[in-house]
Amino acid sequence: MGLDKNTHEQRVIHINHAKNDNNRIVTISNSLAQACNMYLKKTKSCKTSDVYFFDTGSVHNDGRVSIKRAYTYFRRFLNGAGIEHKGKSFGPRMHDIRVTFAVHSLQKLSQMPDDINVHLMSLSVFMGHQSIYGTQEYLWLTSELFQNTLEKMEDYTSFVSSIFDEKVDDLDE
Repeated sequence: MGLDKNTHEQRVIHINHAKNDNNRIVTISNSLAQACNMYLKKTKSCKTSDVYFFDTGSVHNDGRVSIKRAYTYFRRFLNGAGIEHKGKSFGPRMHDIRVTFAVHSLQKLSQMPDDINVHLMSLSVFMGHQSIYGTQEYLWLTSELFQNTLEKMEDYTSFVSSIFDEKVDDLDE
């Protein structure tokens, strides 16, 4: 994740070489910008390069955090939050954070009075998907939990309804 020196004033994060090798600029809240600024101040002296936001301080890989280390931290965060890890392939997985973000974002966006298609396209771009169909894989909601979202979206995107049906059928099996 690339972070310019002016990131905190501009409240943006430059994400380089992310999903599908896309580069994106993502706006962030004031509180997240402040947290990033505090993190940078605390870690500035141990950074190996200005390439990575989360830098190990090691010259190996220019300070890039390995997948193994990221997973170790993820497991610590789960433990600290009191969330049980059910084992490999049972989760929660790091990717589940991304899925949860997409689902909760869609729920919030569906409560807005605007055309849901506009918001769904924005979410798709924000997530770094090449098309709206890439986003549909994240939207495995249950109709009981998000009935309002389902009802609002039925008029606009028929594929979402089929996702609900497929996922409910999967749960019933």
